[in-house]
Amino acid sequence: MNKTIGVLGGMGPESTTKFYELLIEKYFKKKKDYAYPEIVVFSVDFAKIIKLQEEGNKKKYIAELMKGINALQKAGADFAVIASNTPHMVFEELSKLSKIPLLSIVKNTLDRAKKMKFRKLLLIGTKFTMQANFYHETFKPSGIEIVVPNLKEQKIINDIIYKNLFKSASKKKMIEIIKRYKVDGVILGCTELPLILTAKDLKVRLLDTLDIHAEATLEFALR
Repeated sequence: MNKTIGVLGGMGPESTTKFYELLIEKYFKKKKDYAYPEIVVFSVDFAKIIKLQEEGNKKKYIAELMKGINALQKAGADFAVIASNTPHMVFEELSKLSKIPLLSIVKNTLDRAKKMKFRKLLLIGTKFTMQANFYHETFKPSGIEIVVPNLKEQKIINDIIYKNLFKSASKKKMIEIIKRYKVDGVILGCTELPLILTAKDLKVRLLDTLDIHAEATLEFALR
C-alpha cells in the first residue's frame, strides 16, 4: 500500500501547486494508472512565515512550521515534505520534533548532485537560503563546493523571488548573474525559480530542487 504524503506548502502557493502536479505526473508516467498516493497539503500563512524569517525569531518560526507538520500527521500523513528550500535551515530541529519522518530537499538534491558528479555548484534562492550554511554543511562531506552570489546579486535575486518573479526582465537578470560564475552547475535553491528558469535557458546544468524533491517524495511513498 502506498504511503500517504504530507506536503507543508504555501511558501509560495505557485510552487506548492506545481509540486502537487509533479507528484501526479510522475506517478502516472511510472505506473500508467490512477492509483495515485493520497496527498494531504497544509498551506501556511506565508506572510507570518516571512515576518518570522525577517525577525530571525527561530523559536516561533519552528513552532509555526511544526503546527503545519502536526496537522499533516493528524490528517493521516505517513511522512511529510516541505515544498520549499528556506525552511530547511531548521530541518534538523523539525525532524526531532516531528512524529512522522521528514524528507529533506537538501539531501535529495545532494543525492542527485553526486550522481551527476558535480564538484562546484552555484546556489541561488532567497537571501535566507543563500546566507545560511545548511546547503554548504550538507554538501561539504561529499567534496562538493557550494558558492553563492555576492551580496548585491543576492538582493536582486531575493527581490525577484518575492516581488518580480514573472516579469520578463527578471529571467534575463537572473541569467546574467548565473553566467558570471564558473561552476559545474546551478542549484535552483528556491522552489519558485523553476517556474521561470529551465535547462533550455542556460548552457550550465541546473539542479531543479522542486522536481528532484517531487521525484524522491514519490519514490518514498511507493517504497
